[in-house]
Amino acid sequence: MMEFGDILKQLRKERGLSQDELAALLGTTKQVISRYETKQRVPKLSIVAEFARRLELPLSALTGDEELPEGAIPVRGRRRVPVLGAVACGEPIYSPGDGTESVDVEDDLACDFALIAKGDSMTGDRICSGDVVFIRRQDAVQDGEIAAVALDNEITLKHVRRLRGSDGSVLFTQLLASNPLYAPIDIGGEDETRNVKILGKAVAVRFTLR
Repeated sequence: MMEFGDILKQLRKERGLSQDELAALLGTTKQVISRYETKQRVPKLSIVAEFARRLELPLSALTGDEELPEGAIPVRGRRRVPVLGAVACGEPIYSPGDGTESVDVEDDLACDFALIAKGDSMTGDRICSGDVVFIRRQDAVQDGEIAAVALDNEITLKHVRRLRGSDGSVLFTQLLASNPLYAPIDIGGEDETRNVKILGKAVAVRFTLR
């Protein structure tokens, strides 16, 4: 019987995907996919079940075993990730944490740290002040995705959109709120003097009761 790493690699090649592309589809990283394929790492059943859901396959297609009985629910493990501080949902701000605060997440949530939302510029995505936003560390996101973006020493949470010229080159990038009361933040271009860096992609949010 083929092992999980063999099955995943074969499936990726059948679909014509790179490790980066498969990682994006499964909500993880290229490094994790590589470790699975080279059998340096074996995922928990809960993670395999989530991969099967995202790939629209039965669980048995990834395990090589018979499917779990109907109604069976894989048990999820838990881990803790650091809360680094506050991220602005409005004008950029950042209140760094002291490195001791952390929050529980499921093992299969591919995130590296969390930030506390402040402000109301992302309420169109149901992200409100006080919510916990989970971030997967990466230095680029696709157009339309929500990212934590550092502008100098401040951080904001916004949708990213690149505006391109007729030749396809990026003229500048906009950080877009989902609350129409907030204007876009333009970054890039010849006159840009700020130090701009994408810290990661927002992958989940934990809401507070209101």
